[in-house]
Amino acid sequence: MKPRPPDAKSPPTPRLRRRTRPVEYRDVPAGIATPLQGLATRHTAVRLARGVTGLVLIGVALGLGQLVLDRALDFPRSVRACLLVIDLAVVVHFARRQVIAPWRLRWGVADAAFALQRQWKALGSRLICAVELAGSATAGHGSPQLAALLINDASAMLDGLPIKTVVPWQPVAKRAGLAVLAVAAALALGVSQQPLTALLLRRAALSDAPLPTATQVVSETGNLRIVEGASVEFAARATGVLPAQGRLELAFAGGEHRTVLVRPSNEDPARFVFALNNVQQAGTYRFFLGDGRGPIFSITPLPAPLLQEITFRQTFPAYTRRAALTQPAGALTLFAGSQVEIVARSNAALSAGSVRFAGTTPSADVALTVEGAGARNLRGTFTVPAEGLSGLSLPITSADGITATNTTVYPVQLTTDAAPIVSLSAPTAARVTLVPTARLELRGRVSDDFDVATAELVWESPLTGTTRVPLTIGPDGAISTDFVPAREAPTLAAGASIAWWIEATDHNDVTGPGIGRTDRRELVLVTLAAKRQEMLQRLQETSRQLEDVARRQGDVREDLGEALRRSTPTP
Repeated sequence: MKPRPPDAKSPPTPRLRRRTRPVEYRDVPAGIATPLQGLATRHTAVRLARGVTGLVLIGVALGLGQLVLDRALDFPRSVRACLLVIDLAVVVHFARRQVIAPWRLRWGVADAAFALQRQWKALGSRLICAVELAGSATAGHGSPQLAALLINDASAMLDGLPIKTVVPWQPVAKRAGLAVLAVAAALALGVSQQPLTALLLRRAALSDAPLPTATQVVSETGNLRIVEGASVEFAARATGVLPAQGRLELAFAGGEHRTVLVRPSNEDPARFVFALNNVQQAGTYRFFLGDGRGPIFSITPLPAPLLQEITFRQTFPAYTRRAALTQPAGALTLFAGSQVEIVARSNAALSAGSVRFAGTTPSADVALTVEGAGARNLRGTFTVPAEGLSGLSLPITSADGITATNTTVYPVQLTTDAAPIVSLSAPTAARVTLVPTARLELRGRVSDDFDVATAELVWESPLTGTTRVPLTIGPDGAISTDFVPAREAPTLAAGASIAWWIEATDHNDVTGPGIGRTDRRELVLVTLAAKRQEMLQRLQETSRQLEDVARRQGDVREDLGEALRRSTPTP
């Protein structure tokens, strides 16, 4: 054979045509496809059954293990949660490998053929070749005559083979029986241990229910949020069998652990209390009373909130015509009836704040509104009462639920709108007699710290009741009027007795009005003859008084002369 010249072209190499998809059961004749498909279905069912039974056994083992350990060791909630997550992870991992994977990787026709060939070596490669040639023939490749010959030969060999022995059920049946026995034993044990089983299942579901013991521990204080450096009291109650003493276990963030013996209180033998001073670090605590163990609770010291900026803006009642007044925190002077707006800022976020009043008759607390960025601002308004206020404070609570301690009480000097002052210059006597036709001259003055609104002459008589006569207020609060009884309706006659006074009111429409009055005075109406007799008696009384004065003056002069004579020395 002569060598090919270098420039000669090589003949094209023939390419084998390959199937673009795997062989499926529909590509194979029924004589081969039916037994192979039955074998594949049996294989999938066996693997799924083995996975499900294994999953049941693992679930029973994990569940019983967690319940038994929890009963023996009384796991806290965090440990039970971790165990629950681990159990779920194990179950999910096993389910993916033993249940989901077998379903996804089910045997095809080629896999079933290979399994048969591994079981019976005498088949050689004829079965898999028949399957492949059947697929090629269906795809239009290969020799149909050769494929038919191999298929007929393979079908004849399959007819007499015990195909089911390739995938036996016996191991799966044994595992299923074991799973049934495990479930039955777990159910029997759970029923026999009721109500403990239900309690343990609730705890496995992260309930805080305590384990059954002769002594049950009921916490009174729970999780504690306290002010840094404050004293804290831990308290719990024992039910059932009451122990003579118990213990309190404390664990702090710095690594410090304390075990404290606690005894029941003298007043209540079921109550156990322990006080700890100056708590600075976070930690946990737990009561052990008898055989009972209480839940683990946290201790969280937090900084107390503090008001850094406080202003009090006082808006006076409109009738006073006074400008608003802003005062800083400290001793406050407040006017009764004013509206006081409080604006404050804290060093920490707040959840609540209020105004608390002190005094003889303190008002109810007034809530303040939390506002501003970071919820650090407080704003609110209250009305200054008319009396009984001597101080106020601003208790606040942080967003963490910490209430400020040692809240400052700001002293309050309460000023009020004084009632008008009424003074009379005439008449000066408390009892006056008057002829009905005569005139009683009333002269006086009214004054107020702001303004007098009205002034009235008020008189009462059994015949007329109470009568009010408005008076004109002149410059500087001067008032004057003339009262003539005979001109009143009905006419007042001699013998009548009248009680009268002057009354003035101010413009206080908030806590008032303030009312000022003179003393009640009496006006007696007499006849003309009686008045003359009264005046004559008054003149006679005046004359006697003058004679007495003159006589006393004479006596004084005589005594003075005698004293001078005695003091002068004899020559």
